[in-house]
Amino acid sequence: MEEKKKYTIGILSDSPFICTGYSNIATNIANILSDAGHNVIFLGNNFWGQMLMPGIKFEDGKELKFKVLGMAKEMYFRDVLSTYTKLYKMDVLIILLDTFMMYPWFMDLDLSPAKVVFYYPSDGGGGMPLGCENILKKVDVPVAMAKFGQRQVEDLHGVKSRYIPHAVDTNYFYPLKKEEKEKLKEFSGLKGKFVIGVVARNQGRKMLDRTIKIMSLYSKYDKDAVMMMHLDPEDVAQVFPIVSLVNRYGLQNRIFFTGMKYYKGFNFKQMNNVYNTMDVFLLTTSGEGFGVPIIEAMACEVPVVVTDYTTTKELVLDNNCGLGINLAGVSEEKNPDVHGNEILDGTLTGNWSVERGMCSIEDGVKKLIMLKEDKELRERMGKNGREAVLKYYDWKGVGQQWIDLVEELGGKI
Repeated sequence: MEEKKKYTIGILSDSPFICTGYSNIATNIANILSDAGHNVIFLGNNFWGQMLMPGIKFEDGKELKFKVLGMAKEMYFRDVLSTYTKLYKMDVLIILLDTFMMYPWFMDLDLSPAKVVFYYPSDGGGGMPLGCENILKKVDVPVAMAKFGQRQVEDLHGVKSRYIPHAVDTNYFYPLKKEEKEKLKEFSGLKGKFVIGVVARNQGRKMLDRTIKIMSLYSKYDKDAVMMMHLDPEDVAQVFPIVSLVNRYGLQNRIFFTGMKYYKGFNFKQMNNVYNTMDVFLLTTSGEGFGVPIIEAMACEVPVVVTDYTTTKELVLDNNCGLGINLAGVSEEKNPDVHGNEILDGTLTGNWSVERGMCSIEDGVKKLIMLKEDKELRERMGKNGREAVLKYYDWKGVGQQWIDLVEELGGKI
């Protein structure tokens, strides 16, 4: 039997030593490809230092089974990326970053001999960030992390891409028994409370001001409800001081923070406990390239309430595992301009000419009330979410898609 060929794979993304979504996803891909026998070199953005060898372990036991290469002078390895693909004779280079981080300078790079994969997000309407579709035209294989982004670049930019979703490990994210959930609530002083959970960094795109305002209105209806926010209220990069808004609306005893820090995340067991404390997961985002916390909540059988924009349809509505919050001021009728472009009241144009969705605060309150009043609906949507994650968004299946893609591209060299 012929031995399967092994390839040298470069992965450029956020350093595996920092707490970001990209870091987590890219680290999992790197470990999966390493387990498949390939030589993986992780180019860690924001890591400065000599190359580290496989076998590094974090305090929660997670191991890095691949090499980690540090940066030189410029972010995203701009000054050395072309050199490194040749020096390390990379067969395949996978990039997981926002396209605008690398545009336009990426267009001038010679990354041979590597076959280049750009694993890209699109987190708003109107198309890719202005001009960034050219990156997808340059690389060998663009891979969308969501069907929304895959359709968007084909419809608006004429670019065909593949689709591999983000994923979670369902052995780490799973529903606890009812008695265990009650113990978690009791431990946190939340016995008998309806807990609305939030997992999101306080970035402008997440629109957490609307989260606070929804809670302010919702608390008039439910006097005992509390909101648990898994974020760092002292995050140096937060878009506004979130505690000031909590104080403005008099929610000091209705909103509490889990205690995480932007520089130190929770381990998997702690995160599973966070989700299992929730009755409902809420995200008032202006748009997601995918939305990993959404599927983490789904994996724990927590029904989700998310702004009905970008990826919410495929993750939430199509799987009947939660509710979408209407955009502010949007009616059910289509309202195209003379050129056929749909004009929505609840959007605003942001950086790079990307359209952002602004959810209705009143509709967000209505959706929370709907789930609060219907326990059977919550339970049914929760079970639907878990089933969808097991079927579509589990690393067991998604990881194999990455192995197949890498070995397909390697075979073409």
